[in-house]
Amino acid sequence: MKTRWIVLAVMALASAAAQADVQVNFIHPEKFSDIKDNNGFRDMEVLKDIKAHLVGQFEKRLPGRDVRVDVSDVDLAGEVEPFMRRSGQWVRVMRSVTPPSIELSYEVREGDKVVQQGKTRLRDLNYQDEFNAYYSGDPLRYEKRMIDRWMDREFNPAVAKAPGH
Repeated sequence: MKTRWIVLAVMALASAAAQADVQVNFIHPEKFSDIKDNNGFRDMEVLKDIKAHLVGQFEKRLPGRDVRVDVSDVDLAGEVEPFMRRSGQWVRVMRSVTPPSIELSYEVREGDKVVQQGKTRLRDLNYQDEFNAYYSGDPLRYEKRMIDRWMDREFNPAVAKAPGH
């Protein structure tokens, strides 16, 4: 019985060590360039979706690492414009001059040691011209692809290898 508890305790510690702690913070989101919904209003729910995507990608790519991301600006692809002034409808219009952009800083830790950090502004100037694997109905498909591509470049397999492997 005692041995069983020891085994369970060791397994719990190993499991906790393998899980990444990813924190995503939005710094003054009320000042972000563009987080409007299709009615022309600021939509803080958009940030929840961006956060979920960042957390998922970091957990997948950097297992066992602690990550802190501070997002200081978001500018979604396209611009929300009035569609029919009388009816009050708005629509997000995609143009080549309205690419998505996210400004962020990040820090990757292994225990108390910082193993990677940086500050960047992600932009995808060709967001309309290239293949996008995300569903066309996903309102953040351009931003998600932009994040994924940056992570592919920034977090190569040597960095992404989990501690102890």
